[in-house]
Amino acid sequence: MTDTETQLLERIDTLIRIQALQAVAHLGTKTEKIMFLAEAGLQPKEIATIVGGKPATVSQIIYEQKKKAKAK
Repeated sequence: MTDTETQLLERIDTLIRIQALQAVAHLGTKTEKIMFLAEAGLQPKEIATIVGGKPATVSQIIYEQKKKAKAK
């Protein structure tokens, strides 16, 4: 991969994070933000970068929320 391609991918990644932050700004809790981003197809590592925290914690929250939803 060239330097130009790497720079382009970094800029795209930054734009995605900005858009994701704007998309979840109206949501009240961190759990709501995590679930919104997970439903949008982002991986726990990406979500953790956006909302703060560790990927393992994000994965646990997603698991627990899906388990709660399934029990209903």
